[in-house]
Amino acid sequence: MLYWNEKKDLPLKEYCLKEYREFLKFNEDADCFIKLIENSLCDLKNFEKVNYARKFLSKDMLNSFIIVGELSFCLQKTLGSSVCKLKFSMDNMIKNKLIHPEITFFDYEKIPKIIKKPSKFHKSKNGYDIILFKYDEKYYKLVVKTTKNKKENFIKSLHLLNKDRYNKY
Repeated sequence: MLYWNEKKDLPLKEYCLKEYREFLKFNEDADCFIKLIENSLCDLKNFEKVNYARKFLSKDMLNSFIIVGELSFCLQKTLGSSVCKLKFSMDNMIKNKLIHPEITFFDYEKIPKIIKKPSKFHKSKNGYDIILFKYDEKYYKLVVKTTKNKKENFIKSLHLLNKDRYNKY
């Protein structure tokens, strides 16, 4: 039987959809899932590991989330969303950690600060995303999406930029 953590207290197939209350626990669980994936698939590229995780991990695991904050009315209106709460799904956290391993726990902890007061923001070309930028010792780019029915908002990705790329936006 496969377990999702070293304590072997919860088989993978018994994992239930979860709304996290603490970012530290959310981050720790994402790291456990990633460790499980990396131990099984050390020869694959990171984007291949993301695809594997989406096939291997249960939908409930991937759809688990934490509410990281609320969008301002201006950001909500730009996004065209009917709600202000912003969620970070386990699926996107795992994807982001695999694709952007340079981003630290402390960078992720700055997400509420980026949401609350971005230095600048733009609506993406697809119309479902807004891109928030913030300088806070590092240059951050946070992509936020709304669902097609406009009833949920999710973090899509967090990136670190260099000063030149930050200034291009």
